[in-house]
Amino acid sequence: MATPPLHGLRVIETATGISGPYAGRLLACLGAEVVKVEPNGGDPARNQPVDDFDLAEDELSPLFVHLNAGKFNVNAEEIDASWADVVLASDVLIDLRNSQWDPEHLRRHNTRLVTTTAWGADASTPGCIADELLVQTATGFLGFNGDEGLEPLRLPGWQSQYIAGGLAAAMTQTILRTDASHIDVSWLGALLTATELCYADALHCQRVRSLVGAHPPTAFPSGAIKCKDGHVAPGSIRPIDWEMQCLFYGIPEWIDDPELRNRLRRQPHIPLIWEKIAPWYSERTKREIFDLALESPWAAGMVMTPLDALMDPHLEARGYLGEIVTPEETVTGAVRPFKAPSLPVVDQRVRVVGEDKPPSPDNEHHLRLRPFDDLKVIEMTISWAGPYVGNVLSPLGIEVIKIESTAPFDGFRTQRPYDHGMRPGQEHLVHDNRFYEAGGLFNAVNKGKKDCVINLASDEGKSAFLELVRNTDGLVANFSAHVLPQLGLDFSTLTDVNPRFVVVRMPAFGVDGPYCDAVGYGSIIEAMGGIAHRQGYEHEEARVSNIYFPDPTAGVHAANALLAGLFHSDTTGHGIEIDLSQHEAMWQHSGEALILASRHGRNIGRMGNREPGIDVATFALTNDRWVAVVATGEASKLVAELLERSREWSASEFVDQVEASGGKAEVCWDPWTAPNERRVAPRIDRVDHPITGPMRHLASPFTVDGFRPRPIKHAPLFDQDTDEILATIAGLDAKTIAGLRRDGHIGGELPPPSELGFVYD
Repeated sequence: MATPPLHGLRVIETATGISGPYAGRLLACLGAEVVKVEPNGGDPARNQPVDDFDLAEDELSPLFVHLNAGKFNVNAEEIDASWADVVLASDVLIDLRNSQWDPEHLRRHNTRLVTTTAWGADASTPGCIADELLVQTATGFLGFNGDEGLEPLRLPGWQSQYIAGGLAAAMTQTILRTDASHIDVSWLGALLTATELCYADALHCQRVRSLVGAHPPTAFPSGAIKCKDGHVAPGSIRPIDWEMQCLFYGIPEWIDDPELRNRLRRQPHIPLIWEKIAPWYSERTKREIFDLALESPWAAGMVMTPLDALMDPHLEARGYLGEIVTPEETVTGAVRPFKAPSLPVVDQRVRVVGEDKPPSPDNEHHLRLRPFDDLKVIEMTISWAGPYVGNVLSPLGIEVIKIESTAPFDGFRTQRPYDHGMRPGQEHLVHDNRFYEAGGLFNAVNKGKKDCVINLASDEGKSAFLELVRNTDGLVANFSAHVLPQLGLDFSTLTDVNPRFVVVRMPAFGVDGPYCDAVGYGSIIEAMGGIAHRQGYEHEEARVSNIYFPDPTAGVHAANALLAGLFHSDTTGHGIEIDLSQHEAMWQHSGEALILASRHGRNIGRMGNREPGIDVATFALTNDRWVAVVATGEASKLVAELLERSREWSASEFVDQVEASGGKAEVCWDPWTAPNERRVAPRIDRVDHPITGPMRHLASPFTVDGFRPRPIKHAPLFDQDTDEILATIAGLDAKTIAGLRRDGHIGGELPPPSELGFVYD
């Protein structure tokens, strides 16, 4: 059997709940040896309900099963911390001082510490599973998520804790390449990075964005549309999506209608469109509609339930699901979030507390990994899912080279939410190519990268690219499954040039399987990935958000795949290709629902804004703002009385009342006000940009030995670094570079914005 990517990495997991254990689970899936150490009474996740149904007596929570398969379990008093390379904890520093897990104590044994807590390692409390609603509210993005006149709407499940866990797994791999003793990942900071597009709009455009509801009008038909046996999420972003829908609906005359063809002009006509399309959906099953999309260029997805997933031919073909063995039973769950030689991890058992003998310290165990700031990674990515990887890793020192071309180029350079998203006072930039450098979305998710423009369709351009491969360490690509092979850049070609090269491919549905050629936007992956089924108000049946949450989810998992590949390269001297499906990455964040469906034959219940197992978890409307409120036990009675009188107070006054009664509360700001408030304000960076001037961006979700890394520089201008990169990294001489540029194989200019229809009146 081939060596798993993280073979040789040793991790002690003292963390409880979700975020730390999810980090450990991902590391175990990639081949690390993870030893779980539980507190007295066990990890509280063992008894955590996942919806309104109580667990049976002695029933192991589906959440715990999903998070903890594949780990060893050792009693705390028997483990020697010096055995581990890294300790994963869910404690704040004040609680770790003078313990065996104190970062200063661990460092004496060359063992590092990674923590993940709700508000940060320097907070007074680490938080608990039930704080999810509070953390989501504190980010500010809920202030524009939901419907006009109704309470804000959260993401279902424990999304901040899953995102933080994924990033903590990445930091467990990163810290060994640094001089740091401790890296902390807060749930708040992690979720902020996953809502960055909301903030890119707000911080760049400086204008409030209105609520768009369950069916966003700028990309209509949109959202989760009811069909014969469930819901479908149609994609309507590209012109081809509209053309195919018109043909399927039997209204081909609408294809070229100037008021309908442009998605930004459809809003006044939405009632007419609903009238035409609603019967078409009601007469067809979601599978029938999805099959039409698979057989055509239309991007569309069906809202998959957990029971659907257990029978899905694509997930079965890819081996994503498998058997997980608990002390009481065998269930089906997610066992392979990454595809590569020797994966998944063979061991998929969930242990009882203290079941295993402790590993013995090994004085001969020394990992030899290259420093993080010696690594160079190529991004062949567009939009958000792929660029997320370099965006979160580059502040830590890794060099990220973004490959672009003149056609097609990264559409995020032109995607703007209003008018053309020009910052007030900069509308004139739409008249020349500075327009491409002034987009808030592109500049937010590409900070710190270098830009190299190469025409990979020409032999000369491809040869120059391969010289770049020869002298770099890895590649992340989020194109469709067929793109790299069609360019002649398959894994064998790349490793012929650089045998230690790492490739991470992250198509929407993976590189193989029945759906591998399907197009997947964020809304489609939400539908297919288990989130839309659980999302929405309790009176709804399904809902797709408007924040493209699957993009950062995929980015987090791709970052782990890349770092694991680099670990493998350093420890074996061989490259590796890892297949990361964005669809499967999204299901990872609903893994408890798969276990529940397997065990009880039912889908997980819808919770709206509530927290499972908690007496009070809701929003209260005060005389000026919504406030998220969580309370349990005796405090819940007092808080329930306050909820009936919430409009008597301002939001800040109401928070004081709730906390005085023993509950917890967070004011619901929005992306336009939160950057000035206490939770988010310290997490904003100011970055100078040569076209837009100084801009505010969300800061890194990590602190390294107490300090937050800052962006190395602004997002790159188009073609900014091409010659430098090809000279200093690819090793090409000046004459060769000049010839490549003269003949159009590298560099170039984008077309004037007016040629693409971008004008500003």
